[in-house]
Amino acid sequence: DFLIEINEINDCKTILKTFLDKFRNYVTIQPVTHYQYKDFIEKTLKYIDKHLSDSNLSLKWIAENYLYMNVDYLSKQFVKQTGYKFSHYLTSKRIEKAKQLLLESSTEKIYIIAEQVGCGNNPQYFSQIFKKYTGITPTEYIKKMDGGKDDEGK
Repeated sequence: DFLIEINEINDCKTILKTFLDKFRNYVTIQPVTHYQYKDFIEKTLKYIDKHLSDSNLSLKWIAENYLYMNVDYLSKQFVKQTGYKFSHYLTSKRIEKAKQLLLESSTEKIYIIAEQVGCGNNPQYFSQIFKKYTGITPTEYIKKMDGGKDDEGK
């Protein structure tokens, strides 16, 4: 009956406007699903920050023991939400933390910093990934950040 009553072009415009308004409402509801994804990704990111020193930290462990979800699904959603693979993100966070620790205590032994950022008892590996991500070794980083104080102070 409603369609029969359409007599003028304005009625068509009204129908189209009503349709578009309802469509917009539907579209604005869709991001709720996105926020559900964001919630468990947010939990993952917080867990990473809190457990950077754990050398056994892995996406599989987080998925199975912390979030209780499928690791493949978490991996895909992690990349989708952050733009990074888990391993790259984790290593980047560890390097950021290492830089901070190196600046705070430049006299600290490299192997201790390696342990504090989850590289276990393998300071050689830590130095390799540090150089890969920063372009310089941890020792060179300390010297660079100190502005060559050791050389000038002697």
